[in-house]
Amino acid sequence: MNGLDFIETFIEIYNAGAAFILIFLIGQIILMMRKVDKDLLKARLFLNEVVMQRTWIYISIAGAAFALNTLIKIMIRFTTTGEMLSGFFLIELSQFIFLVAFILAVYNWYVFIGSFVNRR
Repeated sequence: MNGLDFIETFIEIYNAGAAFILIFLIGQIILMMRKVDKDLLKARLFLNEVVMQRTWIYISIAGAAFALNTLIKIMIRFTTTGEMLSGFFLIELSQFIFLVAFILAVYNWYVFIGSFVNRR
């Protein structure tokens, strides 16, 4: 197995693991939301500025990584310099950044809603 196969295999395993974590956390949030008083949740969210700031930061990073991924793919496909970029694993790096930031955003909400459900 050469180095490229290892990196590609690692990235595929990482993507599958990240997808599982996202599905699990989002499923948990959906289940917890059924137990939450929506008006009280809105009030706590309004008063807790840290949750909103962290969510905004994580989603902004994820969005920037997604946009970077798209631009790199376009450059690789439609430009002559694209072949040179394909060897640097920029697409995989932007996917990694996107998934980490998106998992952090969802986890931020999971902790916030989970703490609300447990206090009730």
